Amino acid sequence: MTLNALSPDAVLHHSAARTGAAHSPVICLRFQHGRTTLAGAAQAFVGHRCDLPDSSLGLHGGWDWDGTTLTATVDPLGYFSLFVYRKGSEIAVSPSILQLIAQGADAEPDRVALAVFHRIGHFLGEDTPFRHIKVLPPGGRLVWREGVATITGGPPIPREQTLSRAQAVEGFIELPRAAIRRFLNAWDGPVVLPLSGGRDSRHILLEMVHQGRKPDTVATFHQGGRHHDCEVQAARVVASRAGVDHTLLGHARPRLRDGLRALLLTQLCADEHAQMMPMHDFLRGNPAAAALDGIGGDILTNPDDDAADFFDRARAGDYDGIARSLAAGHGRIISQPHHSGGAGAIYSPDLEEAAIDRISRAIRVFQDAPDPYQAFWFWNRTRREISFVSNGILGNAAMVACPFLSPDFVELGLSLPFTVTRDQRLHDDAIAQAYPDFADIPYEAGFRSRPLPRLRWSRVANLLDNLCVAAMAEPGRALHAMRQAVTDQPLRRGPADIYRLHAQFVAAMSADEARRLIVMEDRLSRAAPTGKGVVSDVVLA
Repeated sequence: MTLNALSPDAVLHHSAARTGAAHSPVICLRFQHGRTTLAGAAQAFVGHRCDLPDSSLGLHGGWDWDGTTLTATVDPLGYFSLFVYRKGSEIAVSPSILQLIAQGADAEPDRVALAVFHRIGHFLGEDTPFRHIKVLPPGGRLVWREGVATITGGPPIPREQTLSRAQAVEGFIELPRAAIRRFLNAWDGPVVLPLSGGRDSRHILLEMVHQGRKPDTVATFHQGGRHHDCEVQAARVVASRAGVDHTLLGHARPRLRDGLRALLLTQLCADEHAQMMPMHDFLRGNPAAAALDGIGGDILTNPDDDAADFFDRARAGDYDGIARSLAAGHGRIISQPHHSGGAGAIYSPDLEEAAIDRISRAIRVFQDAPDPYQAFWFWNRTRREISFVSNGILGNAAMVACPFLSPDFVELGLSLPFTVTRDQRLHDDAIAQAYPDFADIPYEAGFRSRPLPRLRWSRVANLLDNLCVAAMAEPGRALHAMRQAVTDQPLRRGPADIYRLHAQFVAAMSADEARRLIVMEDRLSRAAPTGKGVVSDVVLA
């Protein structure tokens, strides 16, 4: 590693209002000839932490170098991605993979980890695209001294609680209620609540109304302007009934630009979140506000449509079958109708069996859990992909709180008998029982989206923007990228962009390439509209 690229700093507290690799701290240490060399920040705190005894509502990490020992930790769930580079007697820590590589970390790809990413859209356990870079595990603690590192932590295996449906519903009312109360008691500043048409954010909003502390605004992102889709309609009805200002982030967005920014913001570790970049930019213009994120509520309350089949397969020990179904399902989502093989068939066709084996073994870790698939999903996809919403997309906020990740609620959700959650209506029942005055309002599936007009100026603007961004992201290959975007291809347009860029960045990764991407990410972020610039309309309470 190049240790002379940074000068040691005494203490660095990462500013929540300045997300992105350009503003991420890093520490680099090398032990050689009985002596340790330091570059970067000797101490740092990154992420968000409420001023509460258990600090459980925010996701965070940090490190401390006392001149002899480096200690690094993350929140109990490990939902904050703190990346650790280890090779030989060298170690480096940062919330940014790009910063680690920019300082000289070995960027050798992890081919099997990448093959998994190509098939399910995220990484497993502590994996990243690079062999020598990992994230700290849940409750992770790193201790490094004189070139020797020890890492402890890992996801606990939940034990089944014998609870009735009525008791589970009561728990799903009272535990989030207590978590939100703790947050409101600790935070007296403005609050922005991202509101979708689903359950998690609606639950948070209605509980805040119940406690007499409404958010200053609820915000819904949507790129259809006046042509509101079903999610916007559901959110608007709930906001109106609750008496809360509803901010719509509805302007047309540059598709490739948002996809590229999201890919870099998630440290090349997720294929999602481009659609949420309007929320990221809105919060960048409201740096004093806190945001509440409903992460965790869905998987802890309503298993998805495959849950029953996967539960039965897990009980039969068919983890390989679950892994193949997951890969096939993701492939169908991101593929064109004539191609069901997903990105794996394009970028890592020779590693199909290795990827399936890796996924299967990750599920088997939770074979003794009440619902192995639910536990696997919570500790992998939710932790390793959805968590970037809290840490990255919403990271511009002064504080990000995650009520459904309070330890008692997580323990309850992961320990419920599958018979209690199998009908996928546990969360519906809890919300209806706790807030009966709102029980008649359907979720997004109960509304009909207004179709977008076929002729839209945004399509022309997108083509021009794609050419500009492609020139930045793929120097010398912009026209090639544009041809791929407008010709028939196996993957749908958005995923095709993400996976093409991801493969190119990983293959070309070096210290110089990492620095180039850091500069590009910062440039794109500075050029984006912020605050009111992304607001299409506001309906006042």
